[in-house]
Amino acid sequence: MTDAIPGRGQYTEDARGQRLNWLRARSDTALASLERTGLDAHNLVGNVENFIGSVEVPVGLAGPLLFVGDAARGSLVAPLATTEGALVASASRGARAVTESGGVTTKVLLQRMTRAPAFEFDDIATAVRFTGWLREQRGRLDEQVRAVSRHTRLVDVDPHQIGRRLHVRFVFETADAAGQNMTTAATWQICRWLTDRLATEDELRPRGLLLEGNLSGDKKVTAGSMLAGRGTRVTAECRLRRDVVARVLKTTPEAMVKSHTATVLGAQQAGMVGYGVNAANIVAALFVATGQDVACVHESGVSLFSLETDGDDLVGTLLLPNLVVGTVGGGTALPHQRDLLTALGCAGAGGVRRFAEIVAGFALALDLSTMAAVVSGQFAQAHQRLGRARRVDWLEAGDLGVALLQPVLAQGLDDPRLHVTGVRPGRRLRGQGIASELGALSERRKLTGLHPVTVTWRPGEGSPRTVDLVAKVKSRGEEIVAGIAMLFSLCGPELARAWDRWGADTEFRDAHRRELAVYRRTERVLTDLLPRCYGLLEDDEREAYVVLMERLPDDSGPWTRERVDATLRAVAGVHGHWLGRDQELLAEGWLHRVPEPAYLAKARELWEGLVRHAAAEVPELLDSARAEILLGIVEDAGYWTQELHAVPRTLVHNDLNPRNIAVRDGRPVVFDWELATVDVPQRDVVELLAFTLGPQVTVAEVDRFLAVHAEAVAAVSPRAAALVAGSDWHRGYRLALREFLMTRLALYAAGHSQRAFDFLPRVTETAFRLWELERARDGE
Repeated sequence: MTDAIPGRGQYTEDARGQRLNWLRARSDTALASLERTGLDAHNLVGNVENFIGSVEVPVGLAGPLLFVGDAARGSLVAPLATTEGALVASASRGARAVTESGGVTTKVLLQRMTRAPAFEFDDIATAVRFTGWLREQRGRLDEQVRAVSRHTRLVDVDPHQIGRRLHVRFVFETADAAGQNMTTAATWQICRWLTDRLATEDELRPRGLLLEGNLSGDKKVTAGSMLAGRGTRVTAECRLRRDVVARVLKTTPEAMVKSHTATVLGAQQAGMVGYGVNAANIVAALFVATGQDVACVHESGVSLFSLETDGDDLVGTLLLPNLVVGTVGGGTALPHQRDLLTALGCAGAGGVRRFAEIVAGFALALDLSTMAAVVSGQFAQAHQRLGRARRVDWLEAGDLGVALLQPVLAQGLDDPRLHVTGVRPGRRLRGQGIASELGALSERRKLTGLHPVTVTWRPGEGSPRTVDLVAKVKSRGEEIVAGIAMLFSLCGPELARAWDRWGADTEFRDAHRRELAVYRRTERVLTDLLPRCYGLLEDDEREAYVVLMERLPDDSGPWTRERVDATLRAVAGVHGHWLGRDQELLAEGWLHRVPEPAYLAKARELWEGLVRHAAAEVPELLDSARAEILLGIVEDAGYWTQELHAVPRTLVHNDLNPRNIAVRDGRPVVFDWELATVDVPQRDVVELLAFTLGPQVTVAEVDRFLAVHAEAVAAVSPRAAALVAGSDWHRGYRLALREFLMTRLALYAAGHSQRAFDFLPRVTETAFRLWELERARDGE
């Protein structure tokens, strides 16, 4: 194989394919992700050489941020291209604080681009004479610049002599282009004119020339650029009200200024050029998204950030002295980048000042949010990762193949002679589970989530089979708890501390083991309700916990009364089988760690924190009246939880809602049992009704569904019938409703401030309607 890259200089799809195949052979790598690209090779002349494909970077929207600037005005969102978790969320939090306090004022102070050639002379005296002569040529230098570009203007000629060498800093204005290429061309034209003009002038002629002697600071952080400016010099300022700092940033103006003082001292000791928190994050993310020269992030991310109090307000200021940006030329013409610049209102001529102000405004918002996170302790929590004392060979996407699934299927189907002959990716599913998303927040290095696969195998006896399956690769319970902690770290120190204290004792602990244990059960009432399981993998060494299950049909049909009835009757089989056998269940150990009954009352700090945060952050969901209801339930938890746990208990799904229910052959199938626990059977009823009935539900409908469920539970066995008859079924429902409101609904509501749950507004309306109906029964 030749070492020459094929198709050099050719901008065609055929040449791209040749280069890609050449790299595949050279690296012995499939490179499947590079097979397709949305870019047209013909349009990349001047952007890249030896084009083989494109790399996707996720783009998230930060904001909105209110601008009251010179060129940027109104409520704007920023497209941030990043793979760093919490960046968009933190920038959005800062944007919210700034917006609620009146917005950010922004202003471009100047725009400069420099190129600094270095001239060598025979001696110091010649260099001095040349410097004097050069100053006299200003008009002719301007002519040379105009000969190259009508958009470039020479604004300064700044000589710096060092012995017989002279560095000349040519300073240009470059309109809406970043200007590196413009200034290079203009400076080269000047140098050519100089050398031609002085060809016979021995008393002035330089003996050597470098187009760039490194004085310009191109793509480097320099003190000179900080003072004189290179690129666009832009500043931003905002005034934050004390109540906004407390409510949104979860700290105080005084704490922010005190910490700012300490970090300035640290920056001085480190010899930092400028002072900032992390403006480079915004600069880099917006540069990638909009086609800027990414190599200029180094100098463009330099900033001067300051904080001070003014009365009760916190005043934040940011200066970006070297923001090298453009809205024409370079990567700004690429289709995706052009679209995002257009969305910002910055594409093309006239857009660079607005773009620079947008960068500065969002950089200030991020610095404020990050400083607040450091002050309140949220920063470490938002970036935590579970520590491990050993290296773990985690599952990766490529592991879901024949080698892994062969023993899983052979054991799961009890066929040691089964032979898997093929595994390929299946049709994409509509979404991932919430637990998987939460686990991935704290541990993104390993494969988790739902992965459809089409598997072909030959059984020991019979014909080959090809079946669509789903490999559910589970996050560890500890990772889910840590993921929620990261989410709550953005909600303020009080809630973060409460979760840190109580979160490990919630039902999320050991969720990965619990679901696998459920699928190992052989009771008919349970197996009839579950998806068909084709095998399980539980490997602690690899932290691999996999359920290989049937692929259920996508089912988004309406939740009619008949469908709710059918689901209640189906799950009642499980409820009735274990009703009153809660101690037996717990003693078997397969449910693993189940919170003690007293936990609900002991964790009052957590439930109150969830409610208060949701009431402050999403009042449209949890207004003051609803918050008072929930806080009242929490306050009385020491009493009603004792009564709750005196009611006959059983195995419950504990997450029984439409996301986890499908229909197969006309019968309900219930999946996602990772939160299964011991509780009153009415707990599943409450959740199902809250998710399916809607806010117009009546007392008569509730009573009918409760009767359907009680009758189905009683029909399971004489024991279950006696327990149903001997208990107040409706009272159990009311207690379970309190528990659902205090725990699950409050948890959803608090999380909703950071991760929108589309289902939650309707569920909240319905849940409080159910509560109102119960209060009406009592005449309250």
